[in-house]
Amino acid sequence: MSGTTKFDGLLTRLGTGRWNMLCFAAVGYWNMHLASNTLSGAYVAPVMKHTCRPPSSGYTLMTTTVTPEGANQTTEDHCHYLVNSTEGGGFDEVPCDAWDYDNATYIFTLTSQFDLVCSSEYLRATYQSLYMFGTLFGAPINGLISDRFGRKSTLTLGVLTYFSLAMASCWLPTLTAVLGFRFLLGFLHPTIMQTGYILALEMCEPRYRSMLGIMLSLPWALGTMAWGGAAYLIRDWRWLQLVVNIPSLFLFPALWFLDESPRWLIVHGEFDKAKEVLARASKWNRVTLPPQDELDHLMCVIQREARVGQKAQRTEDQAQDGDGGYKKKAWKIVLRLLILFRTPRLRLITMVLSVKFFLVSLIFYGISLNAVNYSADPFLYMVLSGLVEVPAYTLTAPIVAKLGRKLPSIVYYFVSGAVILAVAFIPSDNQWVVMVLALTGRMCISAAYQVLYLYSVELLPTEVRLQGLGSATIVSRVGSMISPFVTELLGPVYPSAPSILFGVGAFIACLATLPLWETLGHTLPDTITDLEERGGRRQSPAVKDAQEDEETEMAKLRA
Repeated sequence: MSGTTKFDGLLTRLGTGRWNMLCFAAVGYWNMHLASNTLSGAYVAPVMKHTCRPPSSGYTLMTTTVTPEGANQTTEDHCHYLVNSTEGGGFDEVPCDAWDYDNATYIFTLTSQFDLVCSSEYLRATYQSLYMFGTLFGAPINGLISDRFGRKSTLTLGVLTYFSLAMASCWLPTLTAVLGFRFLLGFLHPTIMQTGYILALEMCEPRYRSMLGIMLSLPWALGTMAWGGAAYLIRDWRWLQLVVNIPSLFLFPALWFLDESPRWLIVHGEFDKAKEVLARASKWNRVTLPPQDELDHLMCVIQREARVGQKAQRTEDQAQDGDGGYKKKAWKIVLRLLILFRTPRLRLITMVLSVKFFLVSLIFYGISLNAVNYSADPFLYMVLSGLVEVPAYTLTAPIVAKLGRKLPSIVYYFVSGAVILAVAFIPSDNQWVVMVLALTGRMCISAAYQVLYLYSVELLPTEVRLQGLGSATIVSRVGSMISPFVTELLGPVYPSAPSILFGVGAFIACLATLPLWETLGHTLPDTITDLEERGGRRQSPAVKDAQEDEETEMAKLRA
């Protein structure tokens, strides 16, 4: 048996008890509080009705148009006003610099505080997009830090810094500072979600790993529901931001009791600390560890195999780098990306996954942030959005285990595209119909997102799996960065445009899935040659362990 399999056997012997559940509960609790900060643009910088407030020497600008029925329709320009012209009489049109806001829905927001309307309206979308932009840089750097300094250290730093910045951002005096903090929060986001997921996974016995993914996803749905409820009760963005982040302090003491990943300690040669962690785990879970000599041998095997893999990678890198300096290193990175397009099947997988990750992320966050067009009550919409994610997360696992990956993906994309596209053609006065269809689309695209990660792991060969998933994940973050501009800038001008874009995007993702093949019950390809020559073969019993190992690697890409 490999070192990985032996360690999984040790986790099985430790079982699941108080030691594991403390980690699962803490990580899930902090994940729940990420939802409100990730989706904060919906209530912190929302669309607000406003009217221009001209100075005493100015006049409100009114425009009269003729409707198709022949009636006159007068509208007020909210971004300009008129002043007496200094040349030859008449009036000059001047950009407005002060506004009155309708406080019926929101009392105090970034929109009203910093006048994010008219020519500054794009800054509302920028506020949301900067968070996603931060995760683009934070995810790879977080992976390096957690591998170098440990899971617990990285998680502790992330939790303390993230929620401290989230609460401090409530009292920042300038918009520039708010946007800067927004980027930092996105940058730190993976240190909680990504590192926490890895830590929990490395403490989980193999038979519960698939269930753990669902367990750590559900708090996000609960956090989304709580975010809508809190925003309904608190309409001032400063107090809202403070109140939703204060509960994160309640589990700060858990950081003291959490242990470092015993797997990470063993790989890095910290055998004494690993023994202390395992002894504490066996005590908390009320089980016995293997004999001391057997445990020492196990740790040596695990470390030796890890060192061999690291040494082989360093040797390969040095051989490729040679004496070429930075130019050769940059060329090596380009070649690593181009390898994903080397052969027909791998090229197909790379292009399809890139398209799907981009579209699914665009649609998922777009539907989440488009409450102004999908519901008359933005607070109820957010609560129900979180509610529909619960069946999306819990029912997907048994469905894909029974029906495979391809067919459920096609169905999810098709249903999501059909209902969201239908929203564009429903009269705006049918608010409940619009909201039900939008939430159905949200549920389907959430389920599709879950399947996409699993499907991607099984399609890509081990040789380039992390590379392929890493590039696809970058593309997905680009989609999430674009989505606020679609909903916040395009939506108010053309209300049906976001629905048409999201619906067509879902159909494109559906069509892109058709050329792919089913992976349920087939072996994972190890090399590009395996992928091209033999395709999929029926799964052998040993493959289940390999798939579980891949779940650990996949966690490094989830954020």
